Amino acid sequence: MPHCVHVRRLLRERGYRVTPQRLMVLEIIRTADRHLTAEEIHSALQERYPGVDLSTVYRTLRLFIRLGLVEQRELGGGRRVYEWRTQPDHGHFLCERCGRLEHLEGALLEPLRLALERTRGYQVHRVEATVLGVCPTCQ
Repeated sequence: MPHCVHVRRLLRERGYRVTPQRLMVLEIIRTADRHLTAEEIHSALQERYPGVDLSTVYRTLRLFIRLGLVEQRELGGGRRVYEWRTQPDHGHFLCERCGRLEHLEGALLEPLRLALERTRGYQVHRVEATVLGVCPTCQ
């Protein structure tokens, strides 16, 4: 797992310990086929480390967010989900009926980046967007 080597090195360089729990949280997020809540991560972690509490998951998520490894998305109503940061620019479509969250490719956001740079003179470092609507299943 090359990403694991990268994360181990990053944690050590920044003065953080490399713990089995942190690596397991990392693996749960990386191998998920969807966005996960902290509670879902905790539940998956409990299978391997039954003594780990939810506060450990939240601390680990905050650390991974600070290190730029994980992204947090607000879904409204206080609901937050987490995902591994894989793409520099990408967006999400959030269905307002069923709550399904899907990735939008960075190519869809490129026109927005270009428009902001050309028409407004902004220097855009990163584009993140959440589009709200109703998915085909719920229509």
